[in-house]
Amino acid sequence: MMPRLTRTLLRLTLYLFWLPLLLVWAHTAAATRTQPTAVTDIHIINLSNTPVSSVDPFLLADRTGVAHLFWSEDVDGRVVTGGTTAGNTIMYARWDGVSWSQPNDILLSPVSETALYTPSAWQPEGIMDDYGTIHLIWLGDYPDKLYYSYAPADQALNAQAWASPIMLAEDATGTQYVIDIEYLPATDTLHVVYGRGHWEEQYAGNDPRAITHIYSSDGGQSWSEPVDIAFTPDPQRGYSNVRLLAVPEEWLFVSWTEWDQSGNGQAVWVVRSLDNGRTWDAPVKLAQRAEGEYERDWTKLAWLGGDHLLATWEGGYRAYRHFMYSEDAGQTWSEPLDTFYWLIGENGFVEFTRDGADTLHLFIAQRIREGTVGRLGDLGIWHSTWQGGRAWSDTQLVGGPNGMVNPRAIIVSGNYLVVAWYDNVVGEILALTGVLKDVPHLPPMPWRERETAVATAALDLPLSADPQPADPQPALPETAVSTPLFLDETANADVTVALASPVWLGVLPSALFLALFLFIRQYQQAHRVTTCRATAKQSEDY
Repeated sequence: MMPRLTRTLLRLTLYLFWLPLLLVWAHTAAATRTQPTAVTDIHIINLSNTPVSSVDPFLLADRTGVAHLFWSEDVDGRVVTGGTTAGNTIMYARWDGVSWSQPNDILLSPVSETALYTPSAWQPEGIMDDYGTIHLIWLGDYPDKLYYSYAPADQALNAQAWASPIMLAEDATGTQYVIDIEYLPATDTLHVVYGRGHWEEQYAGNDPRAITHIYSSDGGQSWSEPVDIAFTPDPQRGYSNVRLLAVPEEWLFVSWTEWDQSGNGQAVWVVRSLDNGRTWDAPVKLAQRAEGEYERDWTKLAWLGGDHLLATWEGGYRAYRHFMYSEDAGQTWSEPLDTFYWLIGENGFVEFTRDGADTLHLFIAQRIREGTVGRLGDLGIWHSTWQGGRAWSDTQLVGGPNGMVNPRAIIVSGNYLVVAWYDNVVGEILALTGVLKDVPHLPPMPWRERETAVATAALDLPLSADPQPADPQPALPETAVSTPLFLDETANADVTVALASPVWLGVLPSALFLALFLFIRQYQQAHRVTTCRATAKQSEDY
């Protein structure tokens, strides 16, 4: 019978032999998955670089090859020692394909006569039209008001080029990322959606919270009356993380999170309009939180072409990212798929953008799930490309590990990647630039010329009176000029996440234990032979 020590060593050796083989298999499986487009020439810069809080970055790409970055800064606020606060000033910087401009403060929320403090100006969202105009919205004041302004893209760095802000709504909910804006070139129409209904009104029973749509068909000069497209009468529930997707066929899709008093998302929804916002279908619930699960939140939609759409949301038992597909323009949806089963983390929306070859890219802030075999990687911006159908490439970590919240990503000139995020610990806005390898570069394109009389496709919806500024644009305060800070130049490498260790690193421990096992077994056999001989000799002595 085999001695106990020998059996134990044999089992241990078998375990340690098969485990590295499993790691090698996982490494090979990951390596055989299609790799995303490589990102090279990476640079990371701290653009805000101020002692006060800087939050809510937002990026726009234009056809001339410029990236426009906006964020909210708490000018003259407290020094950040941990955590962040909503800002009171909209900041701006631009990247021309080579370098970043110095940041400049461009917009404030209008100050009412009774205001005792500078109102907030945060959660900026914007869109670029075909005529080279940036249309910007943001939240400000309390209860939260929705403001709008615009400026020529090539003059956006100049605060005087921005139109005096007008108030589009005075009853915005004010929860996180509750406003969005889109543009449909075919009809030259601006569309805005926002969460409406202040909590005091909700609890008083006067007005339930709602998702509301307005539009402008004359370049932002006038806006329609608000139309509620979804609402909740439950005073314990509300809406956040509202996103708007415009599809060239004049389709609009709005997604949002419904939360309760736990603060976590309980359901994610989507509603569509197939006629440029004239009418809206009934909302569709994509997913509902089940008992014992974490949440449902952070829905983001992408158009895949034709009638095909993708919806991504975060949740489940932990912060997993799920994918759902529609092949009938959002009427029905597939079961959720845990596509990137090795990633985890609640750090904002998924970002989608297309390159010069019309390839759809995905960027997401997550980390490798604990216990995932064959993969290593910390929190950072992960990159994948769509392969068609429901297939996605493997993920790669771009720019190395970085603490980040809700990054924004765009592609400029076909092959330049720009990503911006805020670090919620130090309260700074960081920006990454890089080059997509082997992707065609697109030359600058001129803006369309707007005719004297604005030609639009009328929606036949009621328009409100021309909005007037709530108050003249206040003078911007004198602020200390922030100096962009370039980070470690090691970020300039083509960074790829390490997968499992090489084969020899996996096999070496097994070889050593196998050698040890054979040595001990040989020693035991030799010991038994010596013992038998000694016993035989002892018998002869008798």
